[in-house]
Amino acid sequence: MLLLFLVPANFLPFGDGDIVNPVSDDGSSEAIFLQQPFKYFGRTYNQIYVNNNGHLTFTQPLSAYVPYLNAGIDIIAALWTDLDNDNGGTISYREDTSSAVLEQVTQAVNQYYPNVPFTATSAFVATWDSVPYITGGGAGYDTVDSVNSFTIPAASAPELSSSSNIEVNGRWSFRVDGSLNLPANFLPFGDGDTVNPISDDGSSEAIHLQQPFKYFGRTYNQIYVNNNGHLTFTEPLSAYVPYLNAGIDIIAALWTDLDNDNGGTISYREDTSSAVLEQVTQAVNQYYPNVPFTATSAFVATWDSVPYITGGGVVTFQVVLVSNGDRSFILINYGDIAETGQVWLAGYDTVDSVNSFTIPAASAPELSSSSNIK
Repeated sequence: MLLLFLVPANFLPFGDGDIVNPVSDDGSSEAIFLQQPFKYFGRTYNQIYVNNNGHLTFTQPLSAYVPYLNAGIDIIAALWTDLDNDNGGTISYREDTSSAVLEQVTQAVNQYYPNVPFTATSAFVATWDSVPYITGGGAGYDTVDSVNSFTIPAASAPELSSSSNIEVNGRWSFRVDGSLNLPANFLPFGDGDTVNPISDDGSSEAIHLQQPFKYFGRTYNQIYVNNNGHLTFTEPLSAYVPYLNAGIDIIAALWTDLDNDNGGTISYREDTSSAVLEQVTQAVNQYYPNVPFTATSAFVATWDSVPYITGGGVVTFQVVLVSNGDRSFILINYGDIAETGQVWLAGYDTVDSVNSFTIPAASAPELSSSSNIK
């Protein structure tokens, strides 16, 4: 994922077909659904807001006109200042998948990042056209934790039109897809995955398993990926408050109230590629050296940068069901897990609770630094 800050000679077409922001001092667009999710420093967003005061945000609109660092939000600020479309100008946007625009942005990215193979499939274009100032400003980007942050070093606002970090005056570009501390043992995800619906407390459809999965004596041919951090076999589950003795077979990597309405992606696939099967076979053989095993299927479900319902951070984790038709194993990989005051639980349970386990972590972030294997 890359950002391009453009000046007129390099502007993409705008105006015709764009959606125009409301005329409102300190206003914003509605939540804009992105057909192509956007990765921003390890978090994946399905929506965006175009804010009149010169910035883009992902989880909520922002009316702030005085720029400040360490804002505690993911923000792209082309020119964060007090702008006033009450007194003129137009602020508009669109998501463009036309071949002409995709070719133009692909050529630009290939020029600026020659060592990064890239072909664009979507371009979200937001344009502030002749919008008047009210007062001062700043330009750059920041992230929710300010680990990734940059301010364009221009001594004055007009210098933005004659400066650059890619030798094209008036254009600044940044690669921003960088992942946040994903474990080395995460399986690949994203490309080719099926994405869960954006729905608070939602679930996937029933997913047919090519390779049935044995779970404590019961064999299942289907599975559900539930947005609130768990997998079930016989029916979807919307519950967000975790409870033991639930009377169901459940694998709960992080059972809590998650909200993919506000960002992140929940996706899954059943993988039988030789590369993935070799990886999970090696893992199982390492952790269970006395159990002869060669995997024939890996069902991979990933929660990528999904926010808590109460805000305050996102979580990234992955559940892998590994099977050869006779033996079955669960691998749970944790990435960045934000602290939360919400009730949560991690582990598994069975319909009769004869087999049940809760991961003994004192806080949700400890899931990323604890393990039962070496």
